[in-house]
Amino acid sequence: MKIRVPYEFFETKGIGESALEHHAGSYHFALHSAGIANFNIMTYSSTIPKTAKLVNYNDIIDNLPFGSELTCIMSICNGEESELLSAGIIYGWLFDENNEKIGGLACEVSGCYPLDELEYRLEAVIRELHIGTYSEYELKDLRTITSSHTPQKRYGTALAALCFVSFNKDTE
Repeated sequence: MKIRVPYEFFETKGIGESALEHHAGSYHFALHSAGIANFNIMTYSSTIPKTAKLVNYNDIIDNLPFGSELTCIMSICNGEESELLSAGIIYGWLFDENNEKIGGLACEVSGCYPLDELEYRLEAVIRELHIGTYSEYELKDLRTITSSHTPQKRYGTALAALCFVSFNKDTE
């Protein structure tokens, strides 16, 4: 049996607003702002394979067919006019005692937070998850993606995402 293991991924973020709807409105506009509206979004939980690597969005986006599946670890905050909407992802890599990478851990936070509070919460939640589940490994090389928006229309969305675009390279 061949297992699909994510390999290349990119980081993105976006905001959107609509007078009509969240999902068919502000969420779609946030996907468009993030450069991923042309895809069918599938969501993942919060682990990253050790072989995964960050790639530049501009180097690969033209090779992805319209309507194809895009798997993402995504943070989404939907809200209404004049609310501060924030979404963020923090991720880093876990290393064993021999400094061998064993994989990555990602956490998503969303809510009506100023960016400094969102960043504080992201850091706190990944530390809590690390200590509670993977404390035998060292967590290093943290990266954060944040998006924040106060919509002027009835509905708004802020999102941040890690998007996986290829699979099974150098899996063990």
